[in-house]
Amino acid sequence: MRSVYLLLSVIISFSFSVDAQPRERVSTERPVPAALIIPEADSRTPAALSQYLSAHTTSKREFVRQLYSWIVWNISYDVNNMYNPDYYKDTLDAAIKTLSTRAGVCQGYANLYYLTCKEAGIPVQLIGGYTKTLGKIDNASHAWVAVKVDTAWYMTDPTWGAGVVNNNRFVRKPVDSYFLVAPAAFIRTHMPFDPLWQLLDHPVRNEEFRDNNWTAAAGRSVYKYQDSLAVYNMMKDDLLKYQLVIDRIEGAGITNQMISHELLYYKNLVRFIADNRKVVAQNRAIDDFNSSSNKYNRAVNLFNEYVQYKNNQFRPAKADAEIKEMVAAINKKLMESRKGLGALDRNEAVLKHNIEELEESLSVLEKRVVEEEAFVDKYIKTGKLFRKSLFYKTTWMGIPLN
Repeated sequence: MRSVYLLLSVIISFSFSVDAQPRERVSTERPVPAALIIPEADSRTPAALSQYLSAHTTSKREFVRQLYSWIVWNISYDVNNMYNPDYYKDTLDAAIKTLSTRAGVCQGYANLYYLTCKEAGIPVQLIGGYTKTLGKIDNASHAWVAVKVDTAWYMTDPTWGAGVVNNNRFVRKPVDSYFLVAPAAFIRTHMPFDPLWQLLDHPVRNEEFRDNNWTAAAGRSVYKYQDSLAVYNMMKDDLLKYQLVIDRIEGAGITNQMISHELLYYKNLVRFIADNRKVVAQNRAIDDFNSSSNKYNRAVNLFNEYVQYKNNQFRPAKADAEIKEMVAAINKKLMESRKGLGALDRNEAVLKHNIEELEESLSVLEKRVVEEEAFVDKYIKTGKLFRKSLFYKTTWMGIPLN
């Protein structure tokens, strides 16, 4: 008797709709320096790319600098898959496809950057959110990364840094405007779904981002994001972690469909995790019940062996201690079975009837074992010349005498 697991395929660490990509460049934006020339064999996976960069850079800052430069100079925006939400299976698949095709949408760029930094042990976070162009909300979700260099967190968007899309055509124009940007500046164009990843002492609400209201947040009490970040990184319970994400998203206000979509994603994720945990608990309880049932069945087998031996008047002969041990072994299995049942939840609908039946069977056999323990004790205390008489029922006028 087993329950079935509920499976949820988590594509990436945030939901996905359509990708947001800038359509033009500001002429004053600083261009990206030329990138390292990395051999093909060293740029097939995030791990290989990370290993190469680690060997050819001398600091974490130089590592992220060269990684950004290489991505924006070598990865093109994948216009063909801009509206294909099922193109990437998961985080690694997004990075691998981006490397193999030298093209990707925002998830490809961001996941590649994220995994390459992670392989090098650089603190990094993949962020999902939405963006603003020329003061107006874009109608698509987006992905970027936060990376910690030395003691500070910075925002980096390799997708926007690589170029622009005009008339469904990617034009490479690498700029440094989206590399290691201070969170306070980045919030003007990039709004995380989870306000924690604004990494600001005074997080901006969604309606304030929409309305270009950059003063209201300063009037609220300080949000100690460093403390929340430390708790987030140490949290092992995914269910609790994602519930806190839901609470933060709801707390920042729901002002567009992209936020609603992200919120629904996390609510479904929490529900599936909770359902799966319930199934796991049920399966564990079923396993524990089956273990108790198996111990009871073993006790029944031992009891039947004992009864058969007793019916044969304890022949072939065994030492008294061995005979006593036969009954003790039965009792031990019964105790183990009952102990296992004691740890089970009797309100669990799946097992309630089975537990009651097994407890009733245990009680019946336990009573029989007590009787046989008394018989064996009497047998051992009886002189060997008179023991055989114990196997016969002697009566006087229908009344048992032994």
